[in-house]
Amino acid sequence: MKKVLIFIAICNLHTYIFAQQDHFYVPKGLKKPAPALIITSCTGATKADLDSNKAVADKLGWIICTSAKTKNHRDSRQNDADIMATYKTLLAKYPVDTSKIYLYGFSGQAVQALMAVFLHPTKFKGAVAICAHAGAMPYANWEMLRGKRFYLVSRERDWNLNDNKMMHQAFLENGISDTLVITPGQHGPKTRRELFEACKWLQSKIK
Repeated sequence: MKKVLIFIAICNLHTYIFAQQDHFYVPKGLKKPAPALIITSCTGATKADLDSNKAVADKLGWIICTSAKTKNHRDSRQNDADIMATYKTLLAKYPVDTSKIYLYGFSGQAVQALMAVFLHPTKFKGAVAICAHAGAMPYANWEMLRGKRFYLVSRERDWNLNDNKMMHQAFLENGISDTLVITPGQHGPKTRRELFEACKWLQSKIK
């Protein structure tokens, strides 16, 4: 019985460790350093999150990756440390243009994505934040955020709509490049087309 229990425990640990892996994707034919997008998820980004956005990477010629450990209902500083671990692996192993690294998140992880840019403005160029609340705003150092880009999305009936309007106004007042897109519906993610449009907007701002 003990051997069986030990075996089950080891198998469960192996499954947990495997599920926490970051995943990376480089479009075929990429011949020079490219922009990169770190994808987060409220429950921890998986290979499925990577696979579902490969078309975005292929169309734009961007490298994409998932930060597996950052998730909701977890200490935001620990999440930030795990995002930075993903960032370090990205730089060490892949042909990234280090001046054009962005983050993407929805809801709580959109806040985490904003917070990462605010805390590490020399590392990240900007973020795509969908249905975020304003919890990260106290970390914003406006002088350090010059030249950063933020693509905000909210819904007409999103409980965070007013927070997005407030963040958008704060970015405008402090001379930070951003846009706010408000779409029909309630708080929730939509299709990958939304992320593609966001990344295309960021791409258009690249000089």
